[in-house]
Parts: sequence; C-alpha cells; structure tokens
Amino acid sequence: MPHSQGPSMRRLLTLPMIAVASATLAACASSPAREIAVPAEPLTYTPRAHSAPYPTFAPPLVEVPDLPLRQPLQLNAKDRTCLVAVMYYEAHGEGQKGMEAVGHVVLNRLGERPEGTTVCDVVYEKKQFGWTRKISRKRVAIGKTRGWKTAATVADKLIAGYSEDLTQGATSFYSVFEFRDGPPEWVENDEKTVQIGNHVFIAP
Repeated sequence: MPHSQGPSMRRLLTLPMIAVASATLAACASSPAREIAVPAEPLTYTPRAHSAPYPTFAPPLVEVPDLPLRQPLQLNAKDRTCLVAVMYYEAHGEGQKGMEAVGHVVLNRLGERPEGTTVCDVVYEKKQFGWTRKISRKRVAIGKTRGWKTAATVADKLIAGYSEDLTQGATSFYSVFEFRDGPPEWVENDEKTVQIGNHVFIAP
C-alpha cells in the first residue's frame, strides 16, 4: 500500500521544479537576439533618356560594359517598339543573350539596306518573321510582362551602343528545335557563326 505524502514532502518536491523553470527563463533572457541580414538593393541597368515617351517600368538586371562599343542609334519610338517586339517574339524563351542576338541580326540587316530603311522596314519584310503575319505594323506594341520589360531593357542596351555582337555579323538565324533533321536549305552557301541557345546564327 503506497504511503501518502504530507505537506512538507510536497513542498520539497515542488522546489526543484521551480528552480529548473527559473534557470530556463534566465537563460532565455540572457541569450542575444539573432540578427537577420537584410539583402542589399540589386543593381539595375537604367536605359538612357529618350526624347520620345516610352512606357515606364522597373528594368531587370542586365550586364552592361563600362564604355559604349559603338555610336548610339537614333531611333524613334516606333522603330524602338519594332526592335523590342522582334526580340521578344523570336527569343523571349532564350534569355537575355538570345534576345540580344536576335536584335543584332535585325541591326546587321539594317546596315545592309539602302539609306532611309528603318528598323520596322526590316522587321516587317515579307516572309521573315512569322509573328508579323498576325500583328500588323500599326498594331505592334510593347507588353507589360516581365519578359517584355527584359526585351525593352536589352533593346535599349543595343540602341545605346553598349552591346557586343555575339552573332559575329549574322544576318539570319534558325531554330534547331524547328529544324531537328538539319539546317534549312537556304543556309547551304552561308556560314554558321555561333549557336546561342536554340538558335543557330548565319552570316553571308
């Protein structure tokens, strides 16, 4: 038969538990608070000012050299829109370098055209870019998604002269995803310069 505990025995059992609880609270109070590091603001490339009004957005991070690589281009708002659109529709899934490369193809073609030819003229040449059959020259516009913002920022990098031509002077390109069995017939006499993502770039 178990013995009953008197009042003095219960007090003796309670005292150690109070001591343990007090020690735990004291340890918690004396522990220094953890410091949480706050990430620094990311550096962003801000496009140069233009005379024509452009959509406002927070530009994404884009690598830019310290000095321009060539003279800046003088493009009006419509030609800038055409450049952004062709970079987005042809290569928005290829990352910044892929979009930049497509932009250089358009500018390289522009350099071969007669004086007075515009970027929109090059982009809307017949049977060059499939998306132009659905979106007319009058209706083409810059969207508001992050992909569009990236394309616009990279286009401004090209316009300002801060972009190296990674295509090595290419004036055409094709998708290896579309032509899985080999290059299209029109590249037989042309030279492959480089492959960037899923696009193979061709120079005359």
